Amino acid sequence: MNLNLFKYIILPFILFFAALAIGFWVLWPLYGDIQAAMLLKEQNQDNLTQRKKLTENLERLISQYNERGGDIASLNKAIPSGQNVPELLVNLEAIASESGLIFKGVNFKPKDLKAPGIKTLIAEIRVTGSYPDFLNYLKAMEKSLRIFDVTSISFAGVSPGQISARTDNIDFSLTVNTYYY
Repeated sequence: MNLNLFKYIILPFILFFAALAIGFWVLWPLYGDIQAAMLLKEQNQDNLTQRKKLTENLERLISQYNERGGDIASLNKAIPSGQNVPELLVNLEAIASESGLIFKGVNFKPKDLKAPGIKTLIAEIRVTGSYPDFLNYLKAMEKSLRIFDVTSISFAGVSPGQISARTDNIDFSLTVNTYYY
């Protein structure tokens, strides 16, 4: 009977507690590792979804940039990178000759700004000609791709009371701001 008691009651309890112990010390840590792996998988899925959205946004921005290539080129002409004084000088001379004025000269002075970004170049321009030609010069500067801000204009050539004044030989001086980055 002693053997039956051991075989049917004690041995099953020993095996049951052994199975619990094995489950607790072996399977429970594996379950914890599986939970951590599942959590990592969910985080990776979220990261993948976010990266796909970022990639779509980046592709959309690249396509918008490519669509606006002409606008960007015009902006680079309006506000060039660097002072580009030789091109500016040729541009001012060409506008003067197209307007019927004689280009006398120009002095360039960079204006130092404390803020980073767009910088200012001051041009003191001297031209000679008639008043209607000078108005055409100002209109041509206004339509130019490069941005010009006229800050002051002065002229000389006709004195009060002068009898034989030539109105086609007036000296104009103007100060213009132009921009670069």
